[in-house]
Amino acid sequence: MMIFPRAAEINNPKFSRTLEELKARLPRPVIWLVGKAQAGKTSIIHALTGDSRAEIGNGFEPCTKSSWRYPFPNHELPLLEFLDTRGLDDPDYDPAVDMQWHEEQAHLVMAVMRAMDPAQEVVRSVIQQLTVRHPEWPIIVVQTCLHEGYPWREPRHILPYPFDRAPLPPEVPQDLARALTLQRSWFQGRNVRFVAIDFTLPEDGFTPQFYGLEQLWQAIEDAFPLSLRGLIAATQELRHHAGAIHAQKAQDVIFHHTLLAAAAGAVPVPAIDLPLILGIQFLMAQRLAAIYNQPLTWERFWDMVATLGWGFFTRWGVRYVTRELLKVLPWLGLPVAAAFSGASTYALGHTLAWYFAEIKDGALPTAEDIKHVYQNELIFAREHAARLFQSIKGT
Repeated sequence: MMIFPRAAEINNPKFSRTLEELKARLPRPVIWLVGKAQAGKTSIIHALTGDSRAEIGNGFEPCTKSSWRYPFPNHELPLLEFLDTRGLDDPDYDPAVDMQWHEEQAHLVMAVMRAMDPAQEVVRSVIQQLTVRHPEWPIIVVQTCLHEGYPWREPRHILPYPFDRAPLPPEVPQDLARALTLQRSWFQGRNVRFVAIDFTLPEDGFTPQFYGLEQLWQAIEDAFPLSLRGLIAATQELRHHAGAIHAQKAQDVIFHHTLLAAAAGAVPVPAIDLPLILGIQFLMAQRLAAIYNQPLTWERFWDMVATLGWGFFTRWGVRYVTRELLKVLPWLGLPVAAAFSGASTYALGHTLAWYFAEIKDGALPTAEDIKHVYQNELIFAREHAARLFQSIKGT
C-alpha cells in the first residue's frame, strides 16, 4: 500500500529545507564572459541557449554595480548562468571592483575578443590574473567576427572549418591567420582552449549563421564534466513543446518541479524519497491551480486522484517500487530513478495544467481523457528529456 504525505508534512520547515537542499544538488554551472564592448558576448549566449537577443536583453539581472547575470532557462531554477561584465575598455570601469565576486561564482571563463582587434591589453590582464590565482580553471579564448578578416566581399565562410588546426592551414587568409595566431600566443596553458567563431544575423547572408558553434560546444564539453549541451537541448525541447499549449508561467512551474523531483529520485536509498516526490508534485499542483484560478486544497487534490481512478495510481505505485529497487544497481539504478521521477512529474504537471484549463473553460474531462493526456506527455518526456534527468545522477 502506498503511503502519501500529509498536508502538514508539506508545509513544515523541514520539507522547505529539503527542497532548498535539492535545488543546491542540481547542476548549475556559471560561465563568466569577459571582453571589450561589442566583442560578441550576447551573440554567444544567444547561440548557446537558443534564446533570442530580446529574451536575453530582458532576462539579464544585475548582480554587481557593473555586471549582469543571465539565468537559463528561468530565474526560479536556472540550469546554467552566464555572467556578463561591463565592456572592459570602458574608461569609467575598473574590472578589479567585480573580480572577487565573479571569481567566487564562476566555473568557466570565456575571454571574448574580436579576431582583427589587436588592442586587447585589458582582456589579457584580467585573464593573466585569473590564471595565476586559479591555474586549474578552464578558460576558453573565443575569437569572434572572423569575416572582418576575409579579403573577399561575398558572404561566405571557409569550409570545412579550418581554425582548429595548428598551425593554421593556408586556406585561412594571411592577415586573419596572423591576427589569430598573435592573440593565441598571449594565452598559453594546460586549461586554455581556443575557438574561432563568426555568429551573424540572418540578413548578413553568411551560412552557417553560427559558424564555429560546434567547435565552441566541443570546448565547453571538454571543460565541464556534464553535458551542458544535452541539458540545454532538452530544456528547449520541453519549453517548445509546451509553449503552444500552456501558458509560459505554467511551463516554468512544471519545469521547476520536474527538476526537483528528478533530483529527489536520484537519492540513493530506495523508497526514502517517495513522500518527498509526492510532496513536490502536490506543490506543483497547487501552483498550477492558482495560475488557472482554481485554488487547490489537500482534500481537493485527493478528489482529483479519485477522479483519475485508484487503479491508475496503483499502476503508478508498482512502477515506482520497481524503479526504487533499481537503485541498488550501480551505474544503472540512479539514472533510471531520476529519469522516472522527472518524466512522471513532467507528465503529471502538463496533465494538471490541461485539466485546469479545461475546467476553467467549462468542460469536465473524463478519467479516460486525463489518462490519455498523461500517457502522451509521459512518452514525450521519456523520449526528449532522458539526458536532462539522467545528468542529475551525478549531483
